[in-house]
Amino acid sequence: MGWLRALASSREIQTIQSPASNVGCFLTWGSFHSLGSSVDSITQAALGTAVSYACWSKPLGRKALPLGFALGTLPDLDIVAYPLLDEVQRLYWHRGESHSVWFLILGSWLTAWLLRRMPWTRNLTWRQAYGGAFAIYTTHVLIDLFTVYGTQLLAPFSRYGFGTNNFFIIDPLFTVPILVGILGALVWPSEKVRVGFNTVGLALAMVYTGWSFFSQAVAGRAFERAREEQGITAQRIFMSATAFNTVLWRQMVETDEGFLIGYWSWFDAEDAPINFRLIPQRAEAVQAVTEARSFAVLEWFSQGWWAVVEAKDDKAIVVDLRFGEIPSAPGQSVQELGWPFAWEYDLAAGTDAPLRQVERKVADFDATLDLLWQRIRGDGQGW
Repeated sequence: MGWLRALASSREIQTIQSPASNVGCFLTWGSFHSLGSSVDSITQAALGTAVSYACWSKPLGRKALPLGFALGTLPDLDIVAYPLLDEVQRLYWHRGESHSVWFLILGSWLTAWLLRRMPWTRNLTWRQAYGGAFAIYTTHVLIDLFTVYGTQLLAPFSRYGFGTNNFFIIDPLFTVPILVGILGALVWPSEKVRVGFNTVGLALAMVYTGWSFFSQAVAGRAFERAREEQGITAQRIFMSATAFNTVLWRQMVETDEGFLIGYWSWFDAEDAPINFRLIPQRAEAVQAVTEARSFAVLEWFSQGWWAVVEAKDDKAIVVDLRFGEIPSAPGQSVQELGWPFAWEYDLAAGTDAPLRQVERKVADFDATLDLLWQRIRGDGQGW
């Protein structure tokens, strides 16, 4: 858990009010956005570098490494448009057109056309140039697709956010093998060994991805049995990996009373019950702003998995439940928990209410990390 504590100690990173690239939890929610985006960028840049070298090591040698680094981060440069967009437009825009299937096809074509005209890549055949660019962009989008934030594969014709939820974005067991493979490709003198290092790194990441889907399926069966035993009727369900791992899983169940949230770990005792916590949606508390443009984007972004956690003095705090609740002590109320994505609504503004993202601070980082580690190990108390 030492590396988790190192992450949690990064408290000097300032808040940004734009949506994060991916989900993250156990930090101040100022540092959450910045760190989540930074780690996402590291993962995407590393993956792009490794895929580029796998595709172009023979014609380009080590020159493929920086090229893949640049192309691997290119789709996330959609954030350069943020100064031209308001908060509502930013939520629609991020992971939109630059992460769609149309970008994979057309963006790869344009990239290949440019590569064929650059002095140090013009020796690539059209098939090599297009195939490499397509592989880099596709793996970028796939990794985003694996997270809770998801991606708009059909944008701009559809704004539906596709996501399989089998990864938390900060997962070292996926990223570290790729980084080690790249390091070997950078420093080893033998080309054959360099290619081998890179290939093994990518292969380990692929195996871990396969494991994540298997683990998700097993967790899903455990949750299904628990719902049957407890007589829970689900209108719909949402299950995702928790922070930094694919051992502990979280499921939300929508019911007539609200949202039930439960956890299951591979290390839970065989006869341990899954305890579901009820969080009412409290839709009546924000009735005054439900027709606002800002609330429409929240409804779309959260896919309806939102709840009001505070409402007083013409103000209401609405959170996206998909990204997880963050305890720092056992038995905390909904108001005391940290929430990665939270917005404050001015109820008096009615349909003109703006979209204002706010911090939900975690009181004690060390306590949160300890609770997470305990829950992963199978101790269900306090989480």
